[in-house]
Amino acid sequence: MKREKLEKHLGNIVEITLFDGDVIKGELHKTREERFKDDPNLCVPNNYYFLINPQSCLFKCSHVKKLN
Repeated sequence: MKREKLEKHLGNIVEITLFDGDVIKGELHKTREERFKDDPNLCVPNNYYFLINPQSCLFKCSHVKKLN
């Protein structure tokens, strides 16, 4: 998936299908956001994405197969 398309949904509740078929749902965020500066797992990697509520794994935009 293109980064521009994914980043249009930052802060929104989304359902994402990853390349391995896993489907995760939550609020989309990007690493290095000011809100997560105290968590090194969410601050150090650059250009990764994750969901909160519930918390998900880190993934790159290229890992996203489908976005709802």
